[in-house]
Amino acid sequence: MKKYLVRTSLCIAGIAVLFLIVWCVSLIKCEILTSKYHDDFQNEYEQVGMISDVQEFKVLGCNGKKAKVYYVSENDGNVVEFEKQDGVWVQTSWDTIWSRSGSASKVIWPYWLQFFDTGA
Repeated sequence: MKKYLVRTSLCIAGIAVLFLIVWCVSLIKCEILTSKYHDDFQNEYEQVGMISDVQEFKVLGCNGKKAKVYYVSENDGNVVEFEKQDGVWVQTSWDTIWSRSGSASKVIWPYWLQFFDTGA
């Protein structure tokens, strides 16, 4: 019985450590991409027309041809997808994932949800 408890505890601890590693790696990846593509996406949210007063943004994924960027303003959070066409980033989709005044309630935090999305 004691061995079973030790094995179970070690298994749970291993899963927790693995989760933390994946989470940390995804956060680091996000910060690196944001730093690398900061100038490219700093004002690209203006293409949407419905997003204003962006306080910060994070590049969730970018492969040079497609990108997914998370823009945060005081009242909402939006994920905007871009595609590079003729050397210019063009918005291809936009999704409000949370809003103080609406019913948007999708999950964006932690970033590890996007870590496994290799599309952009």
